[in-house]
Amino acid sequence: MERVGILGAGFISHSHAEALRNCGIEVYTIVDRSETAAKDFAARWDVPHYGTQAEILFDESISAVHICTPPDTHYEIVKRLLEAGKNVICEKPLCFSNEEAKELEQLAVQKQRKCAINLNVRYHNMSDKVKEFVQKTSFGTVHFVHGRYLQQFHLLPTLYNWRYIPELSGKMRAVTEIGTHWFDIVQYVTGLKIVQVSAIFGNFNPDRVLKDGMMHTTEEFPEEKEHLVHIESEDVALIHFKLSNGAIGSVVLSEISHGYSNYLTYEITGSNMTVGWNSQNNNEIYYNEDFSQTNIIKDGFGNGFNDSLQRLIADFYSNDAENNKYPTFEEGANIVRICNAVYESAIHNSKWIDVE
Repeated sequence: MERVGILGAGFISHSHAEALRNCGIEVYTIVDRSETAAKDFAARWDVPHYGTQAEILFDESISAVHICTPPDTHYEIVKRLLEAGKNVICEKPLCFSNEEAKELEQLAVQKQRKCAINLNVRYHNMSDKVKEFVQKTSFGTVHFVHGRYLQQFHLLPTLYNWRYIPELSGKMRAVTEIGTHWFDIVQYVTGLKIVQVSAIFGNFNPDRVLKDGMMHTTEEFPEEKEHLVHIESEDVALIHFKLSNGAIGSVVLSEISHGYSNYLTYEITGSNMTVGWNSQNNNEIYYNEDFSQTNIIKDGFGNGFNDSLQRLIADFYSNDAENNKYPTFEEGANIVRICNAVYESAIHNSKWIDVE
């Protein structure tokens, strides 16, 4: 029987616990820097062991560990777990640097461990239907890909947390938080790689007033001069890219778009057909052929966000290796390289940057 540990007792860890329970997999321990958070998590999910020290994750009875902590912790703990022979599911991004990503990718292969990144969009029912369309001969050559990922959670006023601290979250925000999902799903359904990028960032309130843990605009408190925080990460990213077959594309990433809780959309145009999907109508896709009206395919037995995470976790723990499609550390390392290329472009006036 599988026994797993979870590192981090924040928001996403509860989704992992629910998915594991629904898959019949025992959560043996929860570790968090806050003993109170770990204790509360253990009580809610009936986890027998909890604590603040990561050493408990190395118990011989634990076969896999879920990493649900901010990105600054990922590299060191994942490396230690792999060296100890543990399987790992890690929240994105895998780590900060290309060098660290390559090392973890190679270590996973060397140790023959199962390793996954939580890029769950590919587990929506209709993702494989889009993939089937795009990779058929009848679709033709992929020429053009575009889309958006819009959220509103970083509109001011908003809570000041680790996502705004570069030492914890990295140099980017929209790109690494939501762009990672968009890059993965587009590469997954097309079978192509993003090989060059050109990007521009928007940070519209770099100086913010901090009051009672909440950030506000300086316009809201114009006389406040002492309690200021400086935010360097992007609210919005506009990215152009080139794919490995010569196709071109673009994506808009925004964390300050009013009215959007979680809106991911992409559309792929080939020489004979266009197909698209969006997360607000997640159980249908549309496609058009030459001069046709829009055709819609619906799935009456579809799924949602939590279902997609559960399916990723079920896939990870299944023994059907030939049909596994969970995002590996190889794919996670590729996403790290794309994000870092986007950053290099944005700080160099949208210069085209190769994804190394």
